[in-house]
Amino acid sequence: MTIRESLEGRRNGAQPAVAGGSAQLCGLKSILRKPSAFCAKLVCLLSLLVTVTDITPAGVERQLETNQTLPPEISRTMALPSFVIQRRQQSKRKSPAAKPVASADSSRHREVTALLGAGKLEQAEALARADVNANPGNPDARVLLGIVFDQMARAKEAEQEYREALRLEPQSVAALTNLGVLLARANRSAEGVASLEKALVIAPNHRPALFNLGALYVANKEYVRAIGVLERAAKGSQPNDVSLSVMLVNAYAHAGRTGETARLLKEIESLNHDNPSVLFTAGLSLASAGDNASAARLFARTNSLRPDTYEVLYNLGLSLFNTERDDEARSMLQRAATLRPQEPEPFYRLGLIAAAKGESENAIGLWQRAIVLRPNYPEAQFMIAEELYKHRRFETAVLFYERALEQDPGNVLYYIRLGVTHFRTRHYASAREVFDRANQRFPGNAALLYLSGYVTRAQGLFDEALGFFQRSDAIQPGNVDALASMGFIYMERGEFEEAEKLLRRAAKLDANHFPANYDLGRLLVRRKLYDEALPILERAAKLVKTDPGIHYQLFIAYSRLKRTADAQRELATFKQLEEARKTGETIEGSAATDQTAPDIESTRTGSRSTKP
Repeated sequence: MTIRESLEGRRNGAQPAVAGGSAQLCGLKSILRKPSAFCAKLVCLLSLLVTVTDITPAGVERQLETNQTLPPEISRTMALPSFVIQRRQQSKRKSPAAKPVASADSSRHREVTALLGAGKLEQAEALARADVNANPGNPDARVLLGIVFDQMARAKEAEQEYREALRLEPQSVAALTNLGVLLARANRSAEGVASLEKALVIAPNHRPALFNLGALYVANKEYVRAIGVLERAAKGSQPNDVSLSVMLVNAYAHAGRTGETARLLKEIESLNHDNPSVLFTAGLSLASAGDNASAARLFARTNSLRPDTYEVLYNLGLSLFNTERDDEARSMLQRAATLRPQEPEPFYRLGLIAAAKGESENAIGLWQRAIVLRPNYPEAQFMIAEELYKHRRFETAVLFYERALEQDPGNVLYYIRLGVTHFRTRHYASAREVFDRANQRFPGNAALLYLSGYVTRAQGLFDEALGFFQRSDAIQPGNVDALASMGFIYMERGEFEEAEKLLRRAAKLDANHFPANYDLGRLLVRRKLYDEALPILERAAKLVKTDPGIHYQLFIAYSRLKRTADAQRELATFKQLEEARKTGETIEGSAATDQTAPDIESTRTGSRSTKP
């Protein structure tokens, strides 16, 4: 993949994670249509209540685990639903026999369970503590107290009780399961997985552990592993186990298993066609996997069952936008904005739609409205800058790029666009400073090294530029942009053999790469190999018709080959384009040798496909 491809990406293929320490640039097109890495992540697909089963005498059953799951992390900007699915399930499976301990007070445990269900947590704590005091060596009592603490958001105390239960009974599946969920919620994912996996070693068919481990795998984007675990859980599940079905659909969709996704989704819709909570949650799962068409259908059905709900309208509008149904998306988002005019997200999305329709001033106004509502909104700052850049208002665009970068210094794309804009205005020192900062923050990024090389090349620092290009090519072998740039430098140094080798390699890797073809043709003209240069230059002229330099090189080649009419035609074209360039009418990105227009314009695409 060339640097240009890595910068542009593909709308449905690139991974939209440009923030943080990523060493790879990700697709702008996919980022627009799959907005994901730039806002708070939705971490509540399934909000499930804790259910505690009855406790039988010690050594017979260990059934104190919660059914609260770790929901899958959805990397999209979506509004939290105002309604959630509640999973209430009781399990009656036996775990391996444990060494005898003091008998538990089953009636007291049932009373604590009832108090938990009624939300009377302080009373539940008092009873659970009394149980522990009466039976200090009973692991079930410890787990029950841990569950109470867990429900009271006293995670440290809950963990202590679960671990004490495991000290008393290392094979307590209930303690292992609850501890795994607690650790996962505390962002200690690896520990949570280990605890749940250990529970399943002891009790391989323990459904709460299977379900929670599968959910955690989904959250970690380990979809194939999740499918195996969740399918095991499904074998003994009750009909229409909604939470499990939705989680499994999520895993199938992300794993690209379209057949299973469609089959299970059809079943979910059939059994829950009038349940807006289920349909909405399934829609979120599908949207997070990129199946926006199916998500839009589910959100539309939810909207018919629960009309005028902000979360539903917003997510419906987002899915419609992602399927390029912009007029419908605009209508839904406008309704969402009317319901909650204090929310910035609908205005931001409406700005994207306006930009896609060519309504530049309207788009900027909507993004400014979003910024008023959320001053720290780097995505909106960035999009205003992009719109200004598109209309060649470079100096003003710089201000908004700088604001975006100040608000989110971990986004590599912001460095790139700011540096490129400085380059376009010939502020090479400023561009170099931006790329130097970016390289410090994102070391080993082939694209950033290439851009640093192009800036130093523009400054005439060929030795330093060559070093950047070589490092870029070492990190990303076969990097066509870096190869062509190295060929250009060797040609300018007069090292024609090395230049020709690099330029031919670049042109072979990408026959449509304009700089490689242009500079190779120019090199062959210098070496008086006109017959060989001509087809290469003609190919370059078809790739970029508005570059004056290519037509001048064609004029020379035709003249030397005594093709007078063709030579005169190319000379006339050259003069026309050169005059247009002097008057500022040239088309952006047209000149490979003009240092104000390097082949880094691919870091920007149209208004529909540019998004952090």
